Amino acid sequence: MADPTTDIVTRSLERLAERVGDPAPQIYERLFARIPEAQERFARDVTGDIKGEMLTMVFTCLMDPGGPYQQNLVKTERMNHDGFGTPNDQFDSFFEIVRETCRDLLGSEWSDDEDAAWTAQIARVTSATR
Repeated sequence: MADPTTDIVTRSLERLAERVGDPAPQIYERLFARIPEAQERFARDVTGDIKGEMLTMVFTCLMDPGGPYQQNLVKTERMNHDGFGTPNDQFDSFFEIVRETCRDLLGSEWSDDEDAAWTAQIARVTSATR
């Protein structure tokens, strides 16, 4: 049986892709505005591939936050980012930045159910990986 929370997040991402295409530029603009030192950590990402992979990981994890692959991936990335000097609160805040940006890009199409589903999925993935 499908998880309704996961379905809501997945549908919102599908609508986002249809409406705006790739949200990465807006997401990273928000990240760098909120955490300016994060921009330095992407200095070697001249093609944008690292940003794209990171965002794909976030979307994958939000669509199945309880999956063993996703939880192990986030645990591993949490440790990797610690090695880059990214504290846990900044690591977790990226999930919030993604949600906020997706919400803003969808505007009036974003529902209270979507906000609750995203919030629940973020809590599941971040709390399970600490």
